[in-house]
Amino acid sequence: MEKLVIRHAERRDARLMHELILGLATYERRPQDVTGSIENLLYWVFDRRICTFLIAEVDGEAAGYAIYYPVFGSFSARGMVHLEDIFLYERFRGRGLGRAFMAEVCRSVLEQGYSGMEWSSLDWNRPSIDFYLHLGAEMETGRVYLGFDEEQLKKVASEIG
Repeated sequence: MEKLVIRHAERRDARLMHELILGLATYERRPQDVTGSIENLLYWVFDRRICTFLIAEVDGEAAGYAIYYPVFGSFSARGMVHLEDIFLYERFRGRGLGRAFMAEVCRSVLEQGYSGMEWSSLDWNRPSIDFYLHLGAEMETGRVYLGFDEEQLKKVASEIG
């Protein structure tokens, strides 16, 4: 029987964390977009404590990871989390480990006192979308996600004054 262990990442895991992130980027066909350094991970995850980084291990082998961080629901006036990433290497899928991993992420979120979790999926990633829907996730409609990169932040910030 496979033993799934979910644990919080530690500073000594920085290289592994970076490798896991690269694993997701490769799955998403975007490895060139991984521009963050191990030093960035150490700073933001451990010094700034901006997110929770969980590592999934199966029989002692790194199998995947999840990252989530707090968001605030203004209408509900409650704290929730945004699940930035949840990922298992392909060789660990299809054996119930994804469901167990998601359950552990949900337990961690609840233990920290949050009231909900939101996330997004790439529209072409039908296996993941189907997995989430099977777990009971609701697909939100009527919303478009937008964002600024650092250069656009600087540009807009400099225009107001």
